[in-house]
Amino acid sequence: MPILERFTKQPADVQDYDIDFAEYLDALTDTAASAVVEADVGLTIVNYLILGKVVKVWVSAGTSGQKYKVTVRLTTTGGRVKEVEFLVIVRDT
Repeated sequence: MPILERFTKQPADVQDYDIDFAEYLDALTDTAASAVVEADVGLTIVNYLILGKVVKVWVSAGTSGQKYKVTVRLTTTGGRVKEVEFLVIVRDT
């Protein structure tokens, strides 16, 4: 699975990132039903919400100099599953 996006944060930051599923959902005429979000050990998923066609993911923690993969798995009302991944690069600047 290709990496969708790369984001950078500092270790103490709590940041939110929007993962837009509009193009995918519109092509299928389907809607988001649920999501599961997972991150590599060391990065904390604080919360996530489905806001229409977007999954908003809040993350915290991480060690400076490390990269963490976050996986978002969206299930539609039609029973389809779409998985995307993004990287969070932690850098103490």
